[in-house]
Amino acid sequence: MKGFLAFLLVCVFVGMAGISTADIPDLVGNWTGPYVEYNAGQGFSEQEEGVYFINITEQQDRIIVGYSSYSKSDGTEERVDLAGVVSADGTEISLAEQNNGYSTGKIISADEFELTYLSDKDPISVAIDRFFRIN
Repeated sequence: MKGFLAFLLVCVFVGMAGISTADIPDLVGNWTGPYVEYNAGQGFSEQEEGVYFINITEQQDRIIVGYSSYSKSDGTEERVDLAGVVSADGTEISLAEQNNGYSTGKIISADEFELTYLSDKDPISVAIDRFFRIN
C-alpha cells in the first residue's frame, strides 16, 4: 500500500510540473494602427495607422493603465484615460475607457493586438482596431 501511495504522489507531482502559469506579455509602450468604425448618424469610416494611439504607461502583472489619444476634426487632441486586464492565459485583453466605452480583443503577439470597441453613448459607435507597437 505504501508503494502505491508513493507512486500516486510521484504521478501527481509530475503532472503538476507540466502545469505552468501563462506568460503575460509586457504591453507597456506606444501603439497605433488602422481601424474601421461605425458611428450612428455619420456611418462607416476607415483610417490608416498613425491617427489613433494607445499609450500603456503602467503594467502590474495582468492589470494595465494608460490613455488613448487622437486628433479631432477641428485639430484638437482628445485624450481618454483607460485601464484594462490581460486574461489569465495571456491571449486576450479587455479595456475600459473613462466615460467612453469598452474594448475586448486578442493579443496576437508581443507587438500586435486587435480590439473591438463598443460604446452605447449617443451616438452609438463600434470599431475594430488593430494595434502595432511603435516603440
